Amino acid sequence: MQSVQGKLCVALYEQFGEAVLPVIREVYAAYGREIGAGLAAKWNVKTPSQVITAFIAMCNQAGYPAELTIEGDTARWTGHACPFGLANTHRAVCEAMMAMDQGIFAALLNRPPEDMEFVIEKTLAAGDPECHGIFRARKGSF
Repeated sequence: MQSVQGKLCVALYEQFGEAVLPVIREVYAAYGREIGAGLAAKWNVKTPSQVITAFIAMCNQAGYPAELTIEGDTARWTGHACPFGLANTHRAVCEAMMAMDQGIFAALLNRPPEDMEFVIEKTLAAGDPECHGIFRARKGSF
């Protein structure tokens, strides 16, 4: 199902260009907050370490191998497969759709999404061999 969502977002971007990115970002941020709220109730995680462990386990169980570690106030992640099927498409679409993960982590950590900074350093969408990025709390630390 997620790969269909990725194809839809890529098609919208290819047809409408940059103008569609804020819409994709807004929709996936809201989607992420809903998912995060549901996971928070299901998982009963309290600490950033518990959140990260549960999130990575979920990704790995779904067949999307990933790692995530905390270094000070920064959570670094590596992804080896894209659930949205965005490999070799458009970095901008990846960045917009990843607002979902920002929403998930914000909900799981009980923070407003704007308190979370999310940076994609490498992405399969741009042809990189794997995805690398960081999550960081803008106010305070994890």
